[in-house]
Amino acid sequence: MAYTFGAATGDDITWTESASNYGSSARSSLVCGWWFPTTGPTATRCLWSFGTVNRCAIATTSTSEIDIWLDRTTDAQRTTSGLGLALNRWHFIAVLGSFFNTGAVTNYRVWRGVDAETPSLVTVNVTTAGAGNSTGSTVATIGNAGSAGTVAFQGDIGRFDFVTAVTADALCRNSTGLISADDEFAIFTQVVIPIWQGRMPTFYGSGTQSNNGITHTVVDLDNGAYGRTIRNAGSIITMDRGVTVSGATVSANRASISKIGPISQPDRLRR
Repeated sequence: MAYTFGAATGDDITWTESASNYGSSARSSLVCGWWFPTTGPTATRCLWSFGTVNRCAIATTSTSEIDIWLDRTTDAQRTTSGLGLALNRWHFIAVLGSFFNTGAVTNYRVWRGVDAETPSLVTVNVTTAGAGNSTGSTVATIGNAGSAGTVAFQGDIGRFDFVTAVTADALCRNSTGLISADDEFAIFTQVVIPIWQGRMPTFYGSGTQSNNGITHTVVDLDNGAYGRTIRNAGSIITMDRGVTVSGATVSANRASISKIGPISQPDRLRR
């Protein structure tokens, strides 16, 4: 199962992170999830957001692509090329962002996989470079641009993961906004792929399931609308995260293609 959005434009699932935001300067974050468009896809319909400006939405220039926005004095916008969003197929999309007010400023990596296809890197183009300080938000929303948004995603959404750095160099291991080739490879192989498989990542460089300064929250919509913070600022914990469901309903369709993992039901029960 998953959750269905878009019967109304205000459908969403939202919660507040207790200590970790998305979008602050000198931080990096990874947002991963499964999306199954059943209508459209329609431009500006939102996959996820933190606040209302920091968001990922179906692109205005091509509805098979996504726009990624960062809340800055002059907002930054990036647009993918080669994502291939299409109706009635499960898409795994992972967005890695590294944010800084000077120097390299804003960098992204985006991976996508369709159905059971292993995720691969897609091109990210600069639409608007952006300028000035970035503004982070702890208010997370799945399927819309904030809890008062009116651009709900039209289709099903499965498991959703938010991994973010609490300290400047905890995820992308620098504080300049760059994403090095080594970090790109490590995050892909040791974080993105395990999440795509439905498992938990062993964060690189630590040898454990926690790296100092990283928070990882999972909202496992394949098995009911609940959130769980697996680690908070580097400490291995199990903290239930209360989520508020507005309009979204349990889907009658099968679950996303993610593999059996420690928080997932056995595959025979999920399909």
